[in-house]
Amino acid sequence: MGTLTRIPCICLLLGLLALPMQGLEIMDPEEVEYIRLRVRGVLGGSVTLECGSTLPTIFIWGFTQPGTQSNQALAYNYGQGPKLQPLTSSLGLVSVLANTSSLLIEQLSWRAEGTYTCQALYDADEGAKITFYFTHVDVEEE
Repeated sequence: MGTLTRIPCICLLLGLLALPMQGLEIMDPEEVEYIRLRVRGVLGGSVTLECGSTLPTIFIWGFTQPGTQSNQALAYNYGQGPKLQPLTSSLGLVSVLANTSSLLIEQLSWRAEGTYTCQALYDADEGAKITFYFTHVDVEEE
């Protein structure tokens, strides 16, 4: 992924976190990690979308429908527990699994097909570490 793509992603995350994370030091943007995954789900079934193996300090889930570039907020946790956004109801039954940042979508609808982005911020002694998880979900009939 090129530098031009990284800057808007980082700016989006930093813009959303500006108020709750005043004084936060972000590591070099070149050290931001990008992970790409693809998941296949069955219409009416369920999928679990991972956002790292450990619970980040802060996470934000977004969704981009095919053919658009608009990343809409789905869920977030600024340290006070996960909050779901209204858009989730059109995708199926969406929840954040307890004590994780993983997104569970049950009763998948056709509208659940698209790219899900989890922006995970990990607080570390050497500074904040940011990882972006891009998961494309394909919804298929049985």
